[in-house]
Amino acid sequence: SSGINAEWPLRPGEINETFNVSIPYIQMRAVKIRDSKFGTALVVESLKNAGGYVLGFRIDPVEKLNEVMKEIHSLYRVYSANPVFGVQYQIEERLEPIDQLTIQYEEDDIEITNDNPSSDAFVAYYADNNKGTDSEPVFCEQLGLAIESIKDGFTLESLWEVTGI
Repeated sequence: SSGINAEWPLRPGEINETFNVSIPYIQMRAVKIRDSKFGTALVVESLKNAGGYVLGFRIDPVEKLNEVMKEIHSLYRVYSANPVFGVQYQIEERLEPIDQLTIQYEEDDIEITNDNPSSDAFVAYYADNNKGTDSEPVFCEQLGLAIESIKDGFTLESLWEVTGI
């Protein structure tokens, strides 16, 4: 069982003859016996994220109340030893310890050089003091559409090389 189910009769003349509730153990905050305006009662509190309900159940005689309380605590202990979270799984393989999976870092023996002078186009456009304003558009026959005018010393091809396309 993964929770408690409670059912009790309502007053005669009500639409439903009985009322019931199921409370999963995982949502239970506390189960205790307390005095209430109806006499000594079994009180079940749910966690705040499960509604934060406080449900009271009067059980007569008091000996039966104590018996129910002990049974709920016993069932809860059994559940807690091996809880059911709704998903059944089975570990098929054991993972190796992290120190066995760690690979020693080795620094690469490479040197980065700038053999492509056209990559300076990217820098030139971003280093421009007027980068907040667009330059006058011009028609580009090669593309068949209007583009921002290309800075002196650069070609359309050199701009495409910046993006690697």
